[in-house]
Amino acid sequence: MNKRYSAQKMMIENSLRKLNHPTATEIYEDIRKDYPNISLGTVYRNLGAMAEAGEILRIPMGDAPDRFDINIHEHLHVLCTECGNAFDSESDDLEDILEQVDRLLEQSTGVRIESRVMIFKGICTDCRNMSE
Repeated sequence: MNKRYSAQKMMIENSLRKLNHPTATEIYEDIRKDYPNISLGTVYRNLGAMAEAGEILRIPMGDAPDRFDINIHEHLHVLCTECGNAFDSESDDLEDILEQVDRLLEQSTGVRIESRVMIFKGICTDCRNMSE
């Protein structure tokens, strides 16, 4: 069982490296190309275990399916509302601003912020260029 889990986990990690912030279904479809016997439930179970263990990030999308990220370092995600592509943003300037927000939230609520899940939405450059 452990050996099987490792093979499934490796397949999921390979998909995460190849795909851009995929959903569980996108990962499943990618893996099925080479391993048609894998089940969607297996992908979901492994993604859940990997996210819980801190090996990957689960990005809650509200009313859309969660997305997953192999980059576990804290960073921001920007989602294009037109094409659905997700982009990473890692910026020291943004981090300074977010730390200020953390302090303000702690002052106003008494809750010490330990992590953030933030999704910014907009229209990417490619989609804007297509509409012009």
